[in-house]
Amino acid sequence: MDPSVALLIGAGILIIGFIADMVHDKFGIPAILVLIFLGALFGPILQILPREPLITLAPYFAALTLAIVLFEAGISFPSSRGLSEAPRALLYAFFTISFSTLFTAIALMIILNLSPLEAALLGVTVGGTSSAVIIPLVSRMKVSSFARNMLTFESVLTDGLVIVVAMLLLRLIALPGSAITPEMISREIIGALVISAIVGVAAAFLVAKLIPSIHGRVYGDILILGLLIFVYAASEQVGGSGALTAFISGIALRNITLLSSWGAALKGSHEPGVREAEAGSGSRPLSLGWYSKRFYAQLSFLMRTYFFAFLGMIFYAPNLTMCLIGFFLTALLIFARAISTTIICFRTDASEIDRFSMSFLCARGLSAAVLASILTTYNLSLSGIAEQLIAQVIIYTSVISAAAAYVTGSTRFRRIFS
Repeated sequence: MDPSVALLIGAGILIIGFIADMVHDKFGIPAILVLIFLGALFGPILQILPREPLITLAPYFAALTLAIVLFEAGISFPSSRGLSEAPRALLYAFFTISFSTLFTAIALMIILNLSPLEAALLGVTVGGTSSAVIIPLVSRMKVSSFARNMLTFESVLTDGLVIVVAMLLLRLIALPGSAITPEMISREIIGALVISAIVGVAAAFLVAKLIPSIHGRVYGDILILGLLIFVYAASEQVGGSGALTAFISGIALRNITLLSSWGAALKGSHEPGVREAEAGSGSRPLSLGWYSKRFYAQLSFLMRTYFFAFLGMIFYAPNLTMCLIGFFLTALLIFARAISTTIICFRTDASEIDRFSMSFLCARGLSAAVLASILTTYNLSLSGIAEQLIAQVIIYTSVISAAAAYVTGSTRFRRIFS
């Protein structure tokens, strides 16, 4: 392809993405629908951009998008009650993955005659929501802080947990002689959570210590971006979840004052908390300034815009049978979320709108796309089927999530639940 054509397409997607974002603010129409259609227009419809090279780029593009979007979500995430709801969100993520995997695996064993392990692998792959899709949608929805925090935390947690469990099942399929027990799975999951938390908090303190030195320097935020990508990759290498690490780093950096005061209290210190970076510098950790948060918000918008268009580009129309199976799996995933939502909202003050939003914001994305591309490298018999079904589920669930976000903002729709 002519480089100038690629630049024109890239610029067009970015400009239309900005306009779609303004339309969303004014009329409530989700930008994700416009961007997915735009990607599909340049990809499978007009076939300007070939699909195969894009699939090979999926793991790298997905990892970079996850790191930036989740870090920005972390430094923008509300503290206090938001953090206190993390244990419930972890339970929500567990129920969602478990029910989604169970229902999907049973359906695939019956319909496609897959083995239990192969069906479970595909079930886990589409078992978790995508934080890159859910967080931008829920940040603008008229839902309670409980629903917003549940959806945000759950999407971040499942991004990491799905990959951890799927890679264990993939190891068992590729190496039939290996033994994987429930204890091994639980150990891997808990290990990933602990490693991610340790690396994320340590990275936040490192960045906070660097802020006085780079404060006021033109390229200071670029250094933090480089450290973020490094920490994401390092966490993956030592057994953690890069996605969860990036999110925890952002939350810890936002609440660095609180964390450092806790540390001082443990040491018997009675010094007051630290100040924000723009208020001055000192010997204790400092937080990011407003200008840095603006930089990462813009960078997150850039990555999200191209990612949603990318989802449209990798989609292709399957035959009628696979299309119907994709719709059926999507319905099962929503049913699984509805059950999980009912359990997790038991004895809470969640409204009907909250429960509806938590059930239908079901978008799959980055982790599913990454695992789909990984499956193709193993040359497994189910790779072709997996690629078709995963691509369909990603598109269908993203569209349903965008539509759900739109209707919950409708006065007429909200009146139904009032």
